[in-house]
Amino acid sequence: MQLVVTAHTADGPLSHQRTSPEDALQKAQELEAEGHDWVVITDITGRHYAPPEFDSLFLNPGR
Repeated sequence: MQLVVTAHTADGPLSHQRTSPEDALQKAQELEAEGHDWVVITDITGRHYAPPEFDSLFLNPGR
């Protein structure tokens, strides 16, 4: 699985590729904790998910 984690920083967009949902969510949460804006996880179809939405859909459905 190919996922891209993107955050908007003062210097522009910052993107990281991850291959597992767990790693993508962890990176997204790190970027949010650093205070970056518009942190999203993008899947191979181009859909964007905010970290909490991604977590509830792919890692912890039904919570």
